[in-house]
Amino acid sequence: MSTEAAGSRPESQRPNIKLRLPVNPIVDQYNALGAWSHLEQVSQELTPPRRMIVESLMERPWFQRTSKELQLELATLPQTGRENHDGFLVDLAGRPDKIGGVEVIELLKLPKGNFALLPMFKVRNEAETEYTYEYVSWRYGPESGAKGLVFVENDGQISHFIVLRGDKFATGKRESDSVGGFMDLNVDGVTNALQRIKRELTEELGVPDLTVKNIYDLGEVLPDAGMTNNKPRLFATVIDANQAQRINEQPLNPDEYELKAGTVIIPISQLPEIVATNNDAFFLSAVARAAAKGIISFDQLRNPSKVN
Repeated sequence: MSTEAAGSRPESQRPNIKLRLPVNPIVDQYNALGAWSHLEQVSQELTPPRRMIVESLMERPWFQRTSKELQLELATLPQTGRENHDGFLVDLAGRPDKIGGVEVIELLKLPKGNFALLPMFKVRNEAETEYTYEYVSWRYGPESGAKGLVFVENDGQISHFIVLRGDKFATGKRESDSVGGFMDLNVDGVTNALQRIKRELTEELGVPDLTVKNIYDLGEVLPDAGMTNNKPRLFATVIDANQAQRINEQPLNPDEYELKAGTVIIPISQLPEIVATNNDAFFLSAVARAAAKGIISFDQLRNPSKVN
């Protein structure tokens, strides 16, 4: 049931849905009858998955110490469609109460944009010093999507690879990029990473009926563990040369919310040079993983002219 559908019902017709309350709240005030009423009042407007997430949050000591206004803001973050914040909240509810000797006391602020949030916490270290800590999270949570490599195979041998070049709003200039992006789970029929990868390939390479020979899962990557919990997947794909000939190098990504990027098809012999000059962390990680898994050889990463 959507928030809109539940909210549009007369009060007398709304289902009487109760939240499962914590058995032994850490914060004394939540032992009182009706102490959770501010959340119980919105419980009928929550989807079943969101209700379970809120119940998990209610068990966390830091959540119990957080202001009721912020508790409500977390509970009622968008819960359907592309704006769904369940991934962020699931990760938030599962975080430990103490990290490296630093105790999480309460959530102080929740600045957010269209696709990212910056939860700011009051924390206390073992010396009893209190200060703030924050991190960046996509609204999808750590498993935000997938990025990777496209290899071109000719007569059974990898002959080329494909990267993207396009404008990036964050850096304000043209940058190298990898194929892939956000994973909109349960939107437009996308229910897993494999489907998302195939869709991104067809969109970004401009070939709606692209045939992919193989898709290799290269695991997860942490782009910046000191700043973000983001943990997207890496992949490598292989397509035939005849499929590569159909790729349009003009920017064709139909996503109206993304800046355009065009494809660049590069001979595999130039891989060492590109690795040495390409600053895209996803590309570099995917190349290393692809070599470690034997999809390409480490010899293909060596430039003999640069070896002393």
